[in-house]
Amino acid sequence: MFLAELGSVFLLISLGLSIVSFVTGLIAGRRGDPRLGRLARRAFYAAAGGLVGASATLVAALLAHDFSIAYVWEHTDRGLSTPLTVAAFYGGQEGSLLYWALLLSLGGSAAVAAAATTNFRLAAFANAVLAGVATFFLVVLAFVASPFDLLPVTPVDGLGLNPVLRDGGMLIHPPFLLAGYSAFAVPFAFALAGLLAGRPDAGWIAQTRRFALVAWGLQSVGLTLGMWWAYHVLGWGGYWGWDPVENAALMPWLATTAYLHSAEVHERRGTLRAWSYGLVITAFLLSILGTFIVRSGILPSVHTFAVSQLGPWFFGFLVVSVAVSGAILASRSDRLRSAERLETLVSREGALLFQNALLVALTAAILWGTLLPLISGMLGRELVVGAAYYERAGAPLFVALLALLAVGPLLPWRRVNGGWLRMLRWPLVAAGLTLAWLFMAGARQPGVLIIIPLVAAGLATCVSEYVHGAVSAGMLAGPGLQAVGRMIVRNRRRYGAYLAHIGILVVAAGLIGSHVWQQSRQVTLHPGDSVAVARYTLTYEGLAQHRAGDHSEQVARLRSGQDTLEPARLTYASLGGQSLTQVAIRSTALDDLYVVLAAPADGDAATFAIYVNPLVTWIWAGAALLVAGVLLGHVGRPEVAADRVPATVGVPVPAK
Repeated sequence: MFLAELGSVFLLISLGLSIVSFVTGLIAGRRGDPRLGRLARRAFYAAAGGLVGASATLVAALLAHDFSIAYVWEHTDRGLSTPLTVAAFYGGQEGSLLYWALLLSLGGSAAVAAAATTNFRLAAFANAVLAGVATFFLVVLAFVASPFDLLPVTPVDGLGLNPVLRDGGMLIHPPFLLAGYSAFAVPFAFALAGLLAGRPDAGWIAQTRRFALVAWGLQSVGLTLGMWWAYHVLGWGGYWGWDPVENAALMPWLATTAYLHSAEVHERRGTLRAWSYGLVITAFLLSILGTFIVRSGILPSVHTFAVSQLGPWFFGFLVVSVAVSGAILASRSDRLRSAERLETLVSREGALLFQNALLVALTAAILWGTLLPLISGMLGRELVVGAAYYERAGAPLFVALLALLAVGPLLPWRRVNGGWLRMLRWPLVAAGLTLAWLFMAGARQPGVLIIIPLVAAGLATCVSEYVHGAVSAGMLAGPGLQAVGRMIVRNRRRYGAYLAHIGILVVAAGLIGSHVWQQSRQVTLHPGDSVAVARYTLTYEGLAQHRAGDHSEQVARLRSGQDTLEPARLTYASLGGQSLTQVAIRSTALDDLYVVLAAPADGDAATFAIYVNPLVTWIWAGAALLVAGVLLGHVGRPEVAADRVPATVGVPVPAK
């Protein structure tokens, strides 16, 4: 009971401090009062400290198995391992909201502290916006869905964690994804602050580029880990099912991807101002929409919580956020006109504008497919869309984006003078050779014949840019490797972007390969029986049953050449007999052999679902390259982009 009271006190203190920070920050920004600005920042820092205290209290209650607290009882039991007991902190609805608020306050504190040293009014308004968002979460945590609510009677043991969540993926996927969601609030706050401060120039972008990249990077890792977790745990042979919650996590990532590219044009050329503001605001609103979908349970999903009283609260917050940000954006629309216009669409700026239009169209298509069941249900006839809709709607846009990755980096800034066309020869040669090789290998699927050559063209573009940089580095003084290192460091944003592009292209190859070339069989085998799938032959050797900790296991044994695979089914008697599939996977650079124990049959016989999934490892490797490229491009001191970039031919001007 003491821990519950302590946690509740921490939440109430943080709520009061957040309200003070919101009010004083808003007044400080309007009046230009530095003293009120300092008070607002200190109140926000103190509120963050209160959330740290509340979070530590909840973790202590989980580790102490304090089942007088409803949240501890609902999400843990005495047999749960210590790492998963700690992970229950964000495993339930109330705890995940506390985790979100904690990261929002800590990230917001760091952003405001950094901005206060360079732009007082911008920091004050951003402080007010962040405090306003934090206040909403704290109101919900303190009065609507508190993780410190008490039970009338203290049980001896808890209900335990859902079997699907009793996996190592629970330790890595939710924290990254939730951190990404919360981090979207920081660039949103600075975008509104730039508008409120009457500074629609690139100043707010300079303050928030890294925080936007942090949000985007966390979401990238969270999405990838979610795909990996679904692939390894759910046992359906895939990694992405176009589930409403999956879509909700993808949409703000797409919007932020577009923002990061428009921000580059905004900084360098002073154009695409409205795009930058609109995209960063949209990303945050989409993250709140995703949270509403998860918390309300209004759309069927394996990821959503049960229908709860939180749905109306988040819907109301979404409506208020749309209204306030839309009103601020509209009131400052006259200041968002670019000082310069695009000279021609056939330029780096034009390519980035076209790319943003494609990303926005893709986001809109996903949003429509996600909300259609809800909208149509309100009109009397619920319509449900499946993977086929998303593939039809997204495939042309995806193809166009891949083509831009091959051509866009070769375009000069401002305008084309003709000389750059010769640089297309390497992407065209790569695409042509790849297409010929695919035909010779017997590939006839349209998706493969379009996407794989485009991937090859994009890789050729990136490699040619690296080669050009190495040649240029050879003209610098000093040993070759040192010169190359100086060239990369000096132009790290450019070369980091190319590495990120390579990651996206590798992911694209993995997606199309695993989608088109997947082979599968479902068979019932007796000991000694064999089955062939693609290039693999598996022999079933038998089924064993034993108890392991808090569950029982049925483990099948199959042999493929020198490899042994042991798919299993885990059953938790303490959780009412709930069971979990444990997939056996043998991964190589070319494909995955993926075996699921679908169901035991009579005697020692068993039914298996066997998949051969080509190029799946390319998805994980490509995502790693994507994140590595972002890190490479933004470590060290921030690069200052030139205000005006002269026309070039062939090679774009590197970042200064």
